[in-house]
Amino acid sequence: MRVLVAASILSVAAGMASAALAENVGSATRVQRYAYQTMPQAGRGPLYRLDPVVRNARLDTVPSGALEVTFTDGSRLTLGSASSVVVDNYVFGGGQGTGAQTLKMTRGLFRFVSGSMPKDQVRLQTPSVTIGIRGTSVKIKTDEKGIGTIFFEHGQGYIDNGQGQTVQMGEGDMVKIGPNGTIGTPENKDWSAGDEAVDHGLNPFGQQNHGPNGGTGGGDGAGSSGGGSNND
Repeated sequence: MRVLVAASILSVAAGMASAALAENVGSATRVQRYAYQTMPQAGRGPLYRLDPVVRNARLDTVPSGALEVTFTDGSRLTLGSASSVVVDNYVFGGGQGTGAQTLKMTRGLFRFVSGSMPKDQVRLQTPSVTIGIRGTSVKIKTDEKGIGTIFFEHGQGYIDNGQGQTVQMGEGDMVKIGPNGTIGTPENKDWSAGDEAVDHGLNPFGQQNHGPNGGTGGGDGAGSSGGGSNND
């Protein structure tokens, strides 16, 4: 019995030490229903509004849930329903023109708005492609195989599947990602993932606007839907 108690105490202490040493890279600024964070070498726990987000953590939302994270450089990532992302790398030089940011989007719906991080050091990754940006807001739908849709709402950039195919993207371009990371032909048209519920998933906090501030309303993760009806 004493051995079991000691082991439990050590396990708890290790978890607390891991959390204490974790590097905060931003915070949860909006939460709808429930969101979770799994920190490195620690267990999964609920994530509430204003909770810190740490480097190398995995973030998850439940079905019909949503989460907005604001990073220290001012960039924002919105997760829609049943989405998962890993903050794979984040180093910010505090406005000195240095730093790097890599977000690995495992599955779901996402909207990323860039901040003051050097744009050539920002990478958004799905299971099949890497997205590079230049002063951008991007909407992304992906499944575990990397099949989905990418839309450059503002700014420019590129998509690279690591198999010799790189596609340049301009503002307003939308492209479909097929099996094995095949990148389709960009079309300049309004965002549509082909499903009304999915399309609404990128405005998960009840906002009606589709401008650069879309998807930034919301509740506190305690059951409040929050949101508003600004129309930028």
